[in-house]
Amino acid sequence: MIAAVLLAAGESRRMGEFKQLLRLGNKTFVEHCVDNLLASSVDEVIVVTGHRESEVQRAIGNRPVKIVHNPDYQSGMTSSIKCGVRQVSDSARACVISLVDQPRIDTPIIDCLIQVYESGAYENGRSLIVIPAYEEKSGHPILLDLALREEILAMDPEIGLRQVVLAHSGAITRVSVSSPAVLEDCDLPEDYERLLKQ
Repeated sequence: MIAAVLLAAGESRRMGEFKQLLRLGNKTFVEHCVDNLLASSVDEVIVVTGHRESEVQRAIGNRPVKIVHNPDYQSGMTSSIKCGVRQVSDSARACVISLVDQPRIDTPIIDCLIQVYESGAYENGRSLIVIPAYEEKSGHPILLDLALREEILAMDPEIGLRQVVLAHSGAITRVSVSSPAVLEDCDLPEDYERLLKQ
């Protein structure tokens, strides 16, 4: 079983507008992200909410996801990752950590990470971490084997996921993808304008 945690709790301060509800085509960012995860081969989708929780829930509607509120969302992304990972089913073997400001991460990218993980194609045994890369630059989403669950839950908030990634640099598989979407960050108004033009 593979789980996915979508981080949708932040305040979008740098954007000046609430990212989760920005529109791309006929859907909001959070709807695109949820729909792409649901269409993939993940078995469970957990959405971590925080700021303007009820509006995010309304946008998601009756889609079959588990919504978890992070009361500590203002302390940063690490708290939301921990909040989501705590809710992942015990039977899950790995978890995809997705960001709500990447609405163009489509289902084939997610499935590619899962396929590489499940193939066990790694010289030292199974990969503990699978990261997409575009033109040799690492991006998101990131897949983590849940053998790392306790380490994820113990992460230093100042370091975040980098702490886990650096600790297991010998068990990472980087997967080349053809889409620059894995590198996109939609943090500023000009990022959103660029996304709309694409």
